[in-house]
Amino acid sequence: MENDLINSAERLILLLSEKGLTLSIAESCTGGLICHAITSVPGASKVFHSGIVSYSMDSKLRLLGIDEKIINTYGTISEETAKAMAETMRIKTGTDLSLSTTGNLGPEALEEKDTGLVYFSVNHRNGVVVKKRLFQKDRYHNKYDAAMEGIDFLMEVISKDI
Repeated sequence: MENDLINSAERLILLLSEKGLTLSIAESCTGGLICHAITSVPGASKVFHSGIVSYSMDSKLRLLGIDEKIINTYGTISEETAKAMAETMRIKTGTDLSLSTTGNLGPEALEEKDTGLVYFSVNHRNGVVVKKRLFQKDRYHNKYDAAMEGIDFLMEVISKDI
């Protein structure tokens, strides 16, 4: 499973390199797994700027500077929070694009939202794109599937929108 994730990261790094783009990532529910996969690829430092694991609400507020009104209104597991995470990460790092992940991988429901619910957001110079997914395995597999989905989503956005 980890090899599949790293292989996807290799394809992402190649695509970023070909397009001359830089990337930053703000991860919550995936806990740095996407950054781990990317930094496992030799030469990733040419395109990958930085990653932050903002797992708690407090870290989303303090490290990323998310507006507290967004979290209070929509929750940490929301499209709006995912958008804000990606936007602030891209602005703070000055990269061409950024990815964010926020969700609940289980096993208990949080914020009265489904277990396995994950929001992804990609922010780039042409706008922002959000994807919502519901993973229905155990926490371990949901985390890997969400990390893989995040990388695939980035490649899809780069190929289509940038």
